[in-house]
Amino acid sequence: MAAEAMRLSDIAASRRERLLPVADELTPLLTQPGLVPGTVLAAQGPGALTLATAFAAEVSRTGGWVTAVGLGRMGVSAVAERGASLDRWAFVDQPGSAAAEVLNALVGNVDVILLAGSVRLAAAHSRRLRTRLRERGTVVIEVGASNPAGARGVGASNPAGAFSPDVTMTVERAAWTGLGHGHGRLRERRAEVVAAGRGAASLPRRAVLWLPDASGHITAVRGAITTVSWPAQVVSAQGGISMADASGSGDDVVVPLQRQAG
Repeated sequence: MAAEAMRLSDIAASRRERLLPVADELTPLLTQPGLVPGTVLAAQGPGALTLATAFAAEVSRTGGWVTAVGLGRMGVSAVAERGASLDRWAFVDQPGSAAAEVLNALVGNVDVILLAGSVRLAAAHSRRLRTRLRERGTVVIEVGASNPAGARGVGASNPAGAFSPDVTMTVERAAWTGLGHGHGRLRERRAEVVAAGRGAASLPRRAVLWLPDASGHITAVRGAITTVSWPAQVVSAQGGISMADASGSGDDVVVPLQRQAG
């Protein structure tokens, strides 16, 4: 029994120490070239779900385990397009009142938890789970929560997400290309993402990405951020088509142009 306990302790320590891999296009948003075990990130704004999925996809592709909790709108085909290994993903669509128990069972047994921002926890549960995250090395990425990095929960539960994030990634601007005046198809979304948080992450970091590009992948937009041109005129979605990611704020716009250079 003692030997088994030591082996489990060694596994937990190893998990805490190693960075979890992310795609090269996303590393400019992080202070280290990977996800730090035991931390909490938040993704918000139009395209938040796509961004969070892209972070987790590389973990599953390289042998890690990912579970999406409370994200019933997440499409399996979209997860596959991000390059994820579906045999290393699990889905808990509606945890309901059992959210704390579900998360407690997952922490330490999976590498990344994608958590809907609508999931709420009692403050006591949030504190206990946050301690377990640090001990076991699981990373949580909250999707759609509007809680700024460093904010504290108030009252019996956290008002804007289950945890207070270490880093918040916000899609500040996003625009789709490909849809003309009454014709065409949405091809790709260009997005400017800003990441900021505590400590080393207090200095905001920015990246301009295709989120996704025409082939469904996440790629960097070429050129320095200061030289990336954004359309001066945009048009709103027509015909009842929703342009916003389901987890976003609805700020997506449609550019009636084909892909522009830069």
